[in-house]
Amino acid sequence: MKPDLCTMAPNVSADDGVVTVLSRCGASYNLTAEAAMRLSEELVRSAARARGQQRMSEPRADDRLR
Repeated sequence: MKPDLCTMAPNVSADDGVVTVLSRCGASYNLTAEAAMRLSEELVRSAARARGQQRMSEPRADDRLR
């Protein structure tokens, strides 16, 4: 699965406890620092889960050697 261009490498800044996320498509989101941390944790978990699923769908190294 390829990431959407709008969600790749957003610009993130923080000022006075407000985290601003600006997507490459121009959408802007203001979050509290706590909400930004929770979102970040969810994104990392989702990415790890997706990578694990991709690895499970790939042939195993010992299968390729046969």
